Amino acid sequence: MKKHLLPISLITISFFTWLFFYPSLPEQIPIHWSIGEGPDGYQSKVMALITLHVLMIGIYLLLTVIPKIDPKKKNYQYFSKAYSISILSMMVFFFLINMLILLFSLGYDIPMESLAGPLVGLLFLIMGNYMQQAKQNFFFGIRTPWTLMDETIWRKTHRLGGKLFMVGGIIMMLTLFLPARYEMFIILSVTAMVAAVPTGYSYMLFRKLDSQS
Repeated sequence: MKKHLLPISLITISFFTWLFFYPSLPEQIPIHWSIGEGPDGYQSKVMALITLHVLMIGIYLLLTVIPKIDPKKKNYQYFSKAYSISILSMMVFFFLINMLILLFSLGYDIPMESLAGPLVGLLFLIMGNYMQQAKQNFFFGIRTPWTLMDETIWRKTHRLGGKLFMVGGIIMMLTLFLPARYEMFIILSVTAMVAAVPTGYSYMLFRKLDSQS
């Protein structure tokens, strides 16, 4: 039960904070920003309240159910702490987004376009650190045909992938000090790197293993 306390608390605090300030909110709430152009997507305040928190609850429930439906569910006991911290990190991420949108909507000067990179980067940094502890499963981590077929390939790939996520996270956090127009390019480039390199590495390990058999 302890592992659920903080994520549920974050969802509850976010919801009731929005509810408290609801009368002070404008009728239209910005929910999407275009780099260099400001907000370009809006919802009514009631829909924003519902959407942001249903999304948060839905992701939390999905991440909670995953270990119960994964064919390799027994492996979760070997990295349960890392998985719980990863769930908490996701909830903190969405909590911060909800609070920033709320503050912006209340009239505070929040540089939303400049904060996307640092927020995603912080999430990458934390996830990369704990990803290295993950054991074979079908939902969490770098799941390629080659990592799922061999535990050694899984372990080596996640060791590399975790480090890349951490380095990529630091790079994205540094976009806070760059003009906003560079931010999306860096986010997309880093995301492509941390997806492509471990995938290629896992295949390379598979070829090496296959040639030895």
